[in-house]
Amino acid sequence: MASFLSWNWASEHVQVELQNGEYVSAESTLVLAGPSRLKMITAMNGDALSAQSQLYPIGLLQMLTIAQNRQVARLFEIGSKRSYFVPGRLFANFQMNRILFFGPSLLRLLYAIAPTYTYGKPFNFEAEGIAPAAKSKLQENPAYSALFPLDVKLAPGYGAASDKDNRDFYINLASELFNIPFGMCLLFKDARKRPYGAFYAEECMIEAHSMGVDSNNIVLAEGVNGQFDMVQPIQVHELTRATA
Repeated sequence: MASFLSWNWASEHVQVELQNGEYVSAESTLVLAGPSRLKMITAMNGDALSAQSQLYPIGLLQMLTIAQNRQVARLFEIGSKRSYFVPGRLFANFQMNRILFFGPSLLRLLYAIAPTYTYGKPFNFEAEGIAPAAKSKLQENPAYSALFPLDVKLAPGYGAASDKDNRDFYINLASELFNIPFGMCLLFKDARKRPYGAFYAEECMIEAHSMGVDSNNIVLAEGVNGQFDMVQPIQVHELTRATA
């Protein structure tokens, strides 16, 4: 429809330029965990994101919600019916649910690139099906690692006793590990695999972790919710070039 003056509701779509396959869905959305701030990634090379080495994909997610809320104050004045608006502070939060399986738990994945030598067994990339070539690209971020304490009194969790079977089951939210924020990246493509957009949620802090067991449920799930500082938009061509 070129103009509302030529509106023909019986035979045309409102946006006639849209075609099937141009929608963005959960199938074409990727969620990744990384350092607490985007600049910790971009500082590695100064231009395109070194995303292959600093972002870890989170699979088996069932739900993710990102919400941004801003306080707005309404001001009136004597002698008028009109009002003024003053924008306030931004409050942003997130919530996600994930299926529990024989592999790293959700809390473990959110801190996949944390300095694991401090917290026991390193992340087992081979056990998760990561090829050696890809493993070499998954490295610690020096700027992010510097935020973590050298000693942890409360372990975030364990797996099986055998190193071969240890699948990194992190469950203790009281651990000092979770006093350090992480970052979360969302990458969107349409059904035709064309990049649509991306953003980075900075300084994510977990407020709650939940897990339920029900005799009627076939699978178990765990969930987290928390707050983050702000959203940083990302140029999609930079991210896709770095992850190609």
